Amino acid sequence: MVRTSKNFKEGLYVLSQATEPKELFEAWAIMGNSNDTSAIVSLDNYHRSGYPNGIKKLIESENSHFIPYFSTDKLYFIENELNREMIMNGSADTTFKVDYSIMLDTNYASYIDNFVRNNEWSTMNNEVFQVIDVLIRGGYNYDYLFYMIENYKNSFKLEGVEDESIRKDKRAKLYRNLVSLELFKSIDQQKYIEKGIISYTITETEAFLLADQIFNGTFNASSIEGMMSIFKNLHQCMILLLIGILINKFENKAGVPKKLDNLFKFINDELGIYYEREFIIAHKYFMNSKNVNMLNKFNKGMKTGKLFRQIENIAWDFSVPRIMEYFLKRGGEGRFFIPFFLTNDFNLRQLLSLFKVKGVIFDKKGDLFIPLPVVNTSDYFEEHKCNIEIHFTDDIKEKREKVYQRNVEEHFGIIKESFERLVKILE
Repeated sequence: MVRTSKNFKEGLYVLSQATEPKELFEAWAIMGNSNDTSAIVSLDNYHRSGYPNGIKKLIESENSHFIPYFSTDKLYFIENELNREMIMNGSADTTFKVDYSIMLDTNYASYIDNFVRNNEWSTMNNEVFQVIDVLIRGGYNYDYLFYMIENYKNSFKLEGVEDESIRKDKRAKLYRNLVSLELFKSIDQQKYIEKGIISYTITETEAFLLADQIFNGTFNASSIEGMMSIFKNLHQCMILLLIGILINKFENKAGVPKKLDNLFKFINDELGIYYEREFIIAHKYFMNSKNVNMLNKFNKGMKTGKLFRQIENIAWDFSVPRIMEYFLKRGGEGRFFIPFFLTNDFNLRQLLSLFKVKGVIFDKKGDLFIPLPVVNTSDYFEEHKCNIEIHFTDDIKEKREKVYQRNVEEHFGIIKESFERLVKILE
């Protein structure tokens, strides 16, 4: 759902500029939000951390592998019911549970598996070992779903790429990593801190049973096809968007504003959906390819198969913040949910830092989800002399919606056509 009322837009702008709770409440009053609407906003002049103990220090350490969704930990939570509770209690410090989880990428799931199964820890990368040490000492919560989603296609969806024996091996590896993750979660924290001893509080058999519940509860659940279709469509969109970005990068030597305009035409005609975060990243890439190291893997003369595999893999990286948003909105056991991401991939960490999020406003039961960037998007493009407003008329937005629906109905067959165009450009 996209809200277009004048009051909502005005309140949204005030919300994006707020630095203290008072301004946040003013914005909320202007917007007239429903009881289903919630917001999480970081405020410069609010000094209460929304992060669990120890996480902030980890995030702020040099070359940290921990990536937060929000730009700072100074988070303020707001919704109508919570506002009423604060009025009744006569306090802005009403206590409520905030759930959080650290999402693991495939590399970290493998590192933890190696840690659990290999007593020769001296062979492990020192930086990774230090992170694992911190994870054990902190006793944090973990979310396996991103790791499982990332491996879903290779493990379950053949699509003519690999034979069944390879797919079976990947399923076994996925399952084995889940067992190791369950064992890792059960490490006796106190014994490790006091004596440096790894002692599990569950047996390997119990870990297998828990992994089996997670595995079957996810992949054999009645809702799996619906959930995976959301992520599959997202991944397909990111593949198509990356192809569009690369076409405009290599097709000609036009200036950055012209490349951006051509990319918008690609979005309007071929993709059918505007992604604000990724569009800003594309602009930074057009300005200087070093701004987005991940995309420097692409160059002229690449073999077709390798080119498409690289695009597919990077499309998952581009999907990370969107998947974090999915779980942020869906929530956990608490009143609000805060996602974190753990990766040792420097290029991915750089990518995730290119669009810093001040806050979000969303409907828990509806389609509304609006990230509020630290830097106002309109101001950003105006500063760089790029006119994007012409692409947001009612007619063009309606056109994009129709193009997107066509792509979904046609299972993104447009990808093959657009990829062939890119291949010719890179020959």
